[in-house]
Amino acid sequence: MRYALRQMTRALSRALLLVVVFAGPTSPALAQFLPLPGPTPAAGVEPVGDPYRRETPYGAFFGYIRAAQKENWAVASEYLQWPKGGKIPREELARQLKALLDERFVGDLERLSRSSAGDFNDAFASGLDLVGHIEAGDDSFDLVLARTTPGEGPAIWLVGSQSLREVPAAFKGLTSPAIERHIPSFLKTPVGKLRLWQLLGFLLLIPLLYAASRLLVIGVFALLTRLFASHAWGTELLRGAAGFRDPVALLLTVPLHRACVSRLALPLLSRYYYTQFAWLVAIFGIAWLFFRLIDFLNGRATLRLLAKGGSATSSLTIARMLLRGAVATAAVLGALASFGVNLTATLAGLGIGGVALAFAAQKSLENLFGGFVVVGDKIMRVGDTVRIGTAVGTIEDVTLYATRMRLFDRSVVTIPNGTLITAQIENRSRRDKFLVNPTLGLRAETTAPQMRAVLDGIRQRLAADPRVEKETLRVRFLRFGEYTLDAEVFAYVLVADYAAYLEVQEELLFLILAAIEAAGTGLAIPSQMTYVAGEGVRPREAR
Repeated sequence: MRYALRQMTRALSRALLLVVVFAGPTSPALAQFLPLPGPTPAAGVEPVGDPYRRETPYGAFFGYIRAAQKENWAVASEYLQWPKGGKIPREELARQLKALLDERFVGDLERLSRSSAGDFNDAFASGLDLVGHIEAGDDSFDLVLARTTPGEGPAIWLVGSQSLREVPAAFKGLTSPAIERHIPSFLKTPVGKLRLWQLLGFLLLIPLLYAASRLLVIGVFALLTRLFASHAWGTELLRGAAGFRDPVALLLTVPLHRACVSRLALPLLSRYYYTQFAWLVAIFGIAWLFFRLIDFLNGRATLRLLAKGGSATSSLTIARMLLRGAVATAAVLGALASFGVNLTATLAGLGIGGVALAFAAQKSLENLFGGFVVVGDKIMRVGDTVRIGTAVGTIEDVTLYATRMRLFDRSVVTIPNGTLITAQIENRSRRDKFLVNPTLGLRAETTAPQMRAVLDGIRQRLAADPRVEKETLRVRFLRFGEYTLDAEVFAYVLVADYAAYLEVQEELLFLILAAIEAAGTGLAIPSQMTYVAGEGVRPREAR
């Protein structure tokens, strides 16, 4: 559980960092994390837009909520469209509306329009935007924002006067949450914007519900294992699926925690932040689950390949990396979307940046595509003995960028994949048989009967060996050499391993040598004649 929480914390921090990097400080979704601007701009500085960020329904409503959360009622009242004939002070009305929103608001704040024109898809007329509903029994009403144009400056959005007229009556019937009536007084101590019992309940529910969810998942897996105990495939499948317990438990914890937190009567802004946090955890849990699924399928594919006599290929490893990368990308985009980031603009920016990156990293992309070619065409696999150029060795690893080969002198050579797609590659491990093809130089004094005896003897000895392919075997008198009589042996050895081939070749060479000796002749030894000119000295032969 500690590992899962640690991983969740890392994922959340990375996702938030990516939000800041991609979205920038001007994103509407991130505006809530920035300091609220003052009511008036600095002296001598021309204001840019509305200083309260009321140009959109989203900015107007969250500006009010953030100001009310800080109990800055003077600023919060600036977001209200004061009803004509209102008898309650503006700041008091802002405070009453905040209390109603915390206790009785129902709605989805993510649906608030981020456009200055508002939402044209709701049932309200142009210039009005629905935020949600205040559930107060007979005094229930819709909370609506209204677009208005002040004397100077751009058009702004304010909490509509029609909704504000309903606030006092609904506020009179407001009571404290039922759960709070049973809470000891010392637990009602304020801690920031929450009470102590709310904070403790929120934090303690996380480990408790995760532990309960994990026990439930373990119990379900144990029950399934018992039900399928008589099926070998079921037992094997469930044993391999044990890695899904933690992510499934985390995904089960999220809705349980949300259901319990809904009873804690958190303030509206805290509920909104919590909803974003819960979505982020859910996205992390889904990505974690897909990671485990990819690893599970990769392991199953590897076991099947090994069962068929093959070896684990680098294509499985690369496919696993690509799938995990795709899941991680989708998780980051989902996290950005949960914070209201415009994915269309973000992806367009990434596309432009990708084109620039492609020009700047041509060699890297060449190696990347070369890796796809090497893996896709199955030119070589880990463990193969190959010759690339002048280098001969065993392939140790094939990645998307480079291939590592260990030479016979035990040194390691790394070859970029961009080079591989233009190089001549000889894969010696793909041989289904090996060729034995020596040329025998017999002595020049070898007679015709002796030559026939040599050829017949070699044929008989090689044909009797079961490791030699009979259909392609040939032993022929090839030519008259300058100093020798040449015979050719052409035979395929039916072994696939290079070390075994060397052993068989050695035995066959001994058989050939025995056939030559049995015929009464031998292999020619290069010799030369040296003549020394001199008076009274006879030439002598030097060997």
